[in-house]
Amino acid sequence: MKTYDLTAVIIVSIYLVIYTILLQLGLPIGYTIYLWILSPFLVVGMVYTVLKYGKYEGRELGEDEFGYQDKSQEELGVF
Repeated sequence: MKTYDLTAVIIVSIYLVIYTILLQLGLPIGYTIYLWILSPFLVVGMVYTVLKYGKYEGRELGEDEFGYQDKSQEELGVF
């Protein structure tokens, strides 16, 4: 089983945590700018991978359902 979506999320999350830690430790400005410029491309790549390979395992909507617009607050029980 190929888990491209999970792998992408883990890699990008680790990258962003490492970037944050290095930023707090006083990484030289050249490296900081390079990592900052690279991060949006990684996040967009992660989103693309999740949308392409991710699988939704929730309940499918019926013919007359359009998200939560057709449910009252009492039926949802959340609000």
